[in-house]
Amino acid sequence: MSAKLKLVFALMATLMATIFAIPPFGQPLFGQPSSGQPASGQAGAPLPQDKTVVVLGQTLHYWDVGSGPILVLVHGLGSKRENDWGRAVGPLSQKYHVIALDQLGFGQSDKPVIDYSIQTYVDFLNEFLHELKIEKATLVGESLAGWISALYTLEASTDKRMVPVERLVLVDAAGLQQDKPIPDLNPSTLAAQRKVLEVVFYNSSWVTDDLVKRDLADRIHSNISYTVHSILSNPALASERLDGKLGGIHVPTLVVWGKQDALLPLASGERYSKEIAGAKFVVVDQCGHVPPLEKTAEFVAAVEDFAK
Repeated sequence: MSAKLKLVFALMATLMATIFAIPPFGQPLFGQPSSGQPASGQAGAPLPQDKTVVVLGQTLHYWDVGSGPILVLVHGLGSKRENDWGRAVGPLSQKYHVIALDQLGFGQSDKPVIDYSIQTYVDFLNEFLHELKIEKATLVGESLAGWISALYTLEASTDKRMVPVERLVLVDAAGLQQDKPIPDLNPSTLAAQRKVLEVVFYNSSWVTDDLVKRDLADRIHSNISYTVHSILSNPALASERLDGKLGGIHVPTLVVWGKQDALLPLASGERYSKEIAGAKFVVVDQCGHVPPLEKTAEFVAAVEDFAK
């Protein structure tokens, strides 16, 4: 065999080995505990293919993967799809048609200079679903997106112009009046970024120096500070709170909460589960504000049991 032919076969063998070594997607932006092992769920795998759609003149980025009943995953304040759903999207897409978007003003999506409100996100979510020609879906909202998803569900129950909600999953959801002050959620220094992450995670080994630096760098690079400030300072927030309104939600609802959530305490989850008729309440132990990230396997199991 000639040397040239041997070289061709060697290159082909290397290429095939690389292709078949690629694992399923599910790589999060966040790091993992200092032990070197992820808390739970998939890690080290590539993410789904990025897609885009124009909604009300703005370009939104999203993932669309899997088949079956539709789950729409909506991320929280100051976050993006990789952060909240990077570990969960792979396992969930084995049984469901999973759609996860970067909301307006976050991630790779456009960031117009507007007054952002919860209603802004409800409107964009509805138009997004219409653009994708989705006829009905289960909404899965984490933190701020729990607030958005709950308000969407309330409005969709009486507005025929909105895509119907089959089921609702609220994950450590915002939207209810809090007794204790909320920490600075728009950090611009390493110290402030560390404080946010220490509130978000129960397992302190997640909060490494490398993660603090990478997350702050990503926030600055993504240019999300205006969006976060606009949301938090919008006077409309008070009227958009869900206190006294949850009785209007009549779709099957799952409430998932990290037992040690230091940002939005377990009492808020208890209120959601009690005030939404028939809601199922799942408490994830040894977990902070982001169960899909910190306790992926438990979160996925809860969603699969609920949405089967």
